[in-house]
Amino acid sequence: MLIKKIQLNQSSFLRFLIQSEPGKPAISNGLRAALALGVPMLIGQLINQRESGLLLGLMAYFVNLANVGGPYQIKAKAMVAATLGIAVSIFVGTLVAKVPALTVVLTFLWGFASGFASLYGNAGANVGLVVGISFVSAIAQSGDLESALMRSLLCLIAGGWAMLLSLVMWPFRPYDPLRIALASCFSALANYIQAFAGKVATPENILEIRQALETARTTLGTLRIGQPARSWMNEQLLVLIQDGDRLLGSVIALTELLETNFKQQQYHTVQQLIDDALAQISVILQAIAKVISRKPSSIDLGNLNRIYEALKEQESLQRKVIAGSETDYTSLVALSNLVLMIEKLIKQLQYTAQTAKSLADRSTISQRDVDRLLLVADEQRSLLSLLRENLTLDSAIFRHALRIGVSLAVGVILYSITNLPMGYWVTLTIMLVLKPNLGATFQRFFQRVGGTILGAVLAAILLATIMSQPVLDTIILLTVFFGVSLIRFNYGYSVVFLSIFVLLIIDIGHPIGWQFAGFRVLNTLIGAALAFASHYFIWPNWERDRLPSQLATALRECHKYFSDVMTVYQGTKEPDSTIISQRRQTGLAIGNAQASFQGLLREPQMHKELVEPVMTLLAYIGRFTNAVTVLAVHLEHFRGTVPLPELETFVRQISLVLEQLADSIQQEIAPPPLPDLEETLQKIQPHLQALRTARIQELAVNQGHTPIRQAVIDYSILDLEIDQIVRRLTAMHSAMVRIIYHIKGNS
Repeated sequence: MLIKKIQLNQSSFLRFLIQSEPGKPAISNGLRAALALGVPMLIGQLINQRESGLLLGLMAYFVNLANVGGPYQIKAKAMVAATLGIAVSIFVGTLVAKVPALTVVLTFLWGFASGFASLYGNAGANVGLVVGISFVSAIAQSGDLESALMRSLLCLIAGGWAMLLSLVMWPFRPYDPLRIALASCFSALANYIQAFAGKVATPENILEIRQALETARTTLGTLRIGQPARSWMNEQLLVLIQDGDRLLGSVIALTELLETNFKQQQYHTVQQLIDDALAQISVILQAIAKVISRKPSSIDLGNLNRIYEALKEQESLQRKVIAGSETDYTSLVALSNLVLMIEKLIKQLQYTAQTAKSLADRSTISQRDVDRLLLVADEQRSLLSLLRENLTLDSAIFRHALRIGVSLAVGVILYSITNLPMGYWVTLTIMLVLKPNLGATFQRFFQRVGGTILGAVLAAILLATIMSQPVLDTIILLTVFFGVSLIRFNYGYSVVFLSIFVLLIIDIGHPIGWQFAGFRVLNTLIGAALAFASHYFIWPNWERDRLPSQLATALRECHKYFSDVMTVYQGTKEPDSTIISQRRQTGLAIGNAQASFQGLLREPQMHKELVEPVMTLLAYIGRFTNAVTVLAVHLEHFRGTVPLPELETFVRQISLVLEQLADSIQQEIAPPPLPDLEETLQKIQPHLQALRTARIQELAVNQGHTPIRQAVIDYSILDLEIDQIVRRLTAMHSAMVRIIYHIKGNS
């Protein structure tokens, strides 16, 4: 077991509770939710049917929650499914509420189905959530067949209103989600360059870029589902995704080269030019992002081209002043590599800018363009096939669905036996708190309880001091707006507003005081405790159990990436697209491992001594991959001269160590000692030095292109990066030794 005991101190625990997610509040979602609720409420008040208007508004509010954004097709399907699911849930729940045994059984089934809906992604999870909430709310208010039919009809009307609002009245721009996702890629690249220039770059910056690229790929794939043909818009957006991926590789290579040569004299000589180049690249990327997202902006590469010309002049001056000094020549080679990298970036930026501008020139598309989309057939799997594959206890989603069903059934039994007032808030809290992994559930537990207590206190104060119903109605709409806007940004803040909203609308027209607020808090505490206990005792999904496998996968993907690149330098393979594909796979694996580690930090049981070595291992896996990326990007200039002696030994040793590290973390055994990598480097270095010396002598008679010059170009980057690879692999090995030591010490 990777983790054993609680190690959250007071300050870190407070940060853990109030931390916000990356991004900004969803203002549009808040506005739609307020309108979905507010318009039916207003109509109900005008026709003297306030309670019916409130119910219709609440159902429209729930259907609106199923709108997860993204492509138009997905939004429409999710909202239709939510409307039908809510209507059926209200109908069945109203009729069975008088039969306790049947209510418990159906609550289990509804809870299981709601949890299992997350199998179909974020849209499925949201639909499952609102359908489950509707059922556990309906069983609290029994009724006859007529009441059930009337409530279901209101649900259908409410769903129609919510869809009218979200799918028709809101601007119909089906490609906007993809544009936004793509713009985020280029903005994240620009932010990374700024962070690097300010010496505050972190691995999380790279992870943010990779996540943005994957979001864009997923969004494009969703747009294309089931469509037979390509479209011009799709082709341009696909090109931009590929451009973003290539730019990421080039930017990593550039920053890695700058970091490697940071202390060399040549870097200080041209430091201002390099700083200016980084600033201009960042500006250009931000401009591209704005153009993609339909914002007015001008993409100008003029300043960057002038900086590039100035750097070429510096390179020329450096070449002229070489006086047989190997140190000077090493500096020249480093500067030449930087110039080549910036030249490549300029070309890539030019192509990307042209594509982005073409999108702006053809920003208006017809419905025919919207319909002409495709997805590769082998990426499609039927819903039933996916369902069958996960009907097993080996599936984390299946276990989570069972956990929800059992928890809800226990909650219904508990509040029914104790006659707890407003007991359905126990089950509502379970639905909202219980998450697939224990760390997220643990965090939701405290955020839900804390937000509910604060919201209940504020609501009771408002009800005690404000007598004007129009003022209270305005506050209701404001709390909905802020509550929905903040859900993804900070759940704890959102709960405060939504708790006020709930207390203001329940039993509307009747006096509600401190006693009711107390029941609300009590039920929330019971529900949150049941959610946490169920996750803790019913097939707990610990990140501590997943993390070793995720780390092993990341190490093995690094090995594949390293091997693919080095086989080209060894002369046994030609450069091809599989290298770019493997770079993406490696980035995804590292991102998954980092996400698993972040989930681990949210879990209630952890050993603090493991945090530092795991962080170190993840950081150096990323840095090792960056060094390989430099070599991969340099393959554009590689012409396949005779492989360096001892390079095969070096590659074999590095590959063996990476596999040993992967086996070590997966099997929780100490890794074998490192081979003598320094000795191997010392055998390679004389050959590299001989090439540099030969080129220095050749410069006196021939400064043009020669086989010796090509050999220096081929292996100059390798000369810089193999040392970095050894240092970073050594740090990874050291971190692994400490991880295994702490695991064994706490087992």
